[in-house]
Amino acid sequence: MPEVTVIYGEEVVKVDAEKGSLLGDVIAKTGLPLEQPCAGRGTCGKCKVLVETGITPPDEIELEFLTEGELKINNRLACRARIQDDAKVMLAPIVVYSNKIFRSSNRYKWADAPLGLAIDLGSTTVAAFLTMLDNGEVCAGGAGLNQQTVFGADVISRLAAALRDPESADRLRRLALASINQAVDSLKLSSKIFARVERVTIVSNVAMHHLLTGLPVDRLAVRPFQPVDKSARRDVNELMGGIFPERAKVMLPPLIGGFVGSDALACLAYFGFDHAPGPMAAIDMGTNGEVLVTDGKRILTASTAAGPAFEGVLISCGSRAVDGAIVAAEVLDGTLKYRTIADAAPIGLTGSGLLSLVHALRQAGVIEPSGRILTDPPRLKDRIGVDRHNTRRVVLTDDGQLGLTQWDVRELQKAKGAIRAAMEILMAQLSLTSADLERVILTGSFGGQIDVQSAIDLGLIPPVPVERVETIANGAGLGAAMFLTDEGFALGEEIAQKAEQVDLDSDPSFMSRYVGAMSLTPETLEINIPKTK
Repeated sequence: MPEVTVIYGEEVVKVDAEKGSLLGDVIAKTGLPLEQPCAGRGTCGKCKVLVETGITPPDEIELEFLTEGELKINNRLACRARIQDDAKVMLAPIVVYSNKIFRSSNRYKWADAPLGLAIDLGSTTVAAFLTMLDNGEVCAGGAGLNQQTVFGADVISRLAAALRDPESADRLRRLALASINQAVDSLKLSSKIFARVERVTIVSNVAMHHLLTGLPVDRLAVRPFQPVDKSARRDVNELMGGIFPERAKVMLPPLIGGFVGSDALACLAYFGFDHAPGPMAAIDMGTNGEVLVTDGKRILTASTAAGPAFEGVLISCGSRAVDGAIVAAEVLDGTLKYRTIADAAPIGLTGSGLLSLVHALRQAGVIEPSGRILTDPPRLKDRIGVDRHNTRRVVLTDDGQLGLTQWDVRELQKAKGAIRAAMEILMAQLSLTSADLERVILTGSFGGQIDVQSAIDLGLIPPVPVERVETIANGAGLGAAMFLTDEGFALGEEIAQKAEQVDLDSDPSFMSRYVGAMSLTPETLEINIPKTK
């Protein structure tokens, strides 16, 4: 049986593998991080690894996705390459640039007070926030990639894998623990300081919660998509694999219901939905978008599958937020201009870059309200071409390596359509219009750095005055920090009882609202929308 050596930075893991088995499946057994946004279906071309020995020749899918230069240095797609003999492969270290990474205070280094860790276990990014338990001060934040992406960018792919066999479910649980550990490690705490951690709260969406705790996920995969157990768990350190100090109390706040988890609950607490003076809304934007609306009395919540476009995933030149990733774009004097992280040469589009670029191209008349890329626009005509599938494409760089395809625009439309439709339904149930909203908060890794005017002009959020919109990167994590105290945790339980989860799938107007919201305009299209009861 061939032996496969997998190298990730200074880590080297060796495993035995059947001849002919897929390299991606073998790497998954090591617990080392490998991104497979399409869940290994061979449709995204992003699971690239560097092969040294022992792998079969490239197949037709790899020849399509890999460039000549990549093939020469033996880059391969883990979802297609198969084990032939004893093999050795190298994984590129995953660099996470995140607005969750910060240091606001060093008081934890010299004040001999107990410490807490607030963990936001997101589908894509896992964040850790170090908190002083004597006064609630959040001193530092760190982040890492959710290594479960080896099973797919979306939670549905991960749930499907967990349902297939117990080994995959256990592997997903261990990957969640490894991801939490990586996020905590990014805080770079000394062993002496780490030993002072007495409390930990972990918030997440419902799927992440069940995969972490080992709860059955079968009820999440069928209607009415409800969790097995919504209740709070006040000490689950024994489930954490020893990654926290033995004396630390690890707490899981309650879930709200459906796919609305404790991360949304943390946002409700941090943004003060329990004592809102008037109508307000918040959207935690990511692969799974949570929409929260109150009229000052009732609190309605919903989760919608926005898809991974906001994370830059499944976009032809999508990129995580690393050096060189495009975060903003504009058309000036007929020229397309970009802003990239670290002002480095552009390597791809982040979610915020995608939204900003589509907004700029809409303003320049290159993209119609329907989302269609024009063949003969009034500006940037020289940038219009086609990709290898003969699909219309806007060329972004002079070398032609980066481009925005018609498919990419559609992915953004689907993501923003899902968010907007969910918000319209919750507002309708509370008899609210956009004019009634006194405050709109955009949060999450994507929502926290979004260009507000682009979001309004493209119809991602209802048309409200721009001054009423706030962007706050770490709503869930900072809310989780509030839950570290007994009083804060009790508040979370109280809000969870009060908040109502709305099942979008059972709303007869959802599909028509969704289709109408795909228009790249501030107002949604009216498409025979039934009245909401």
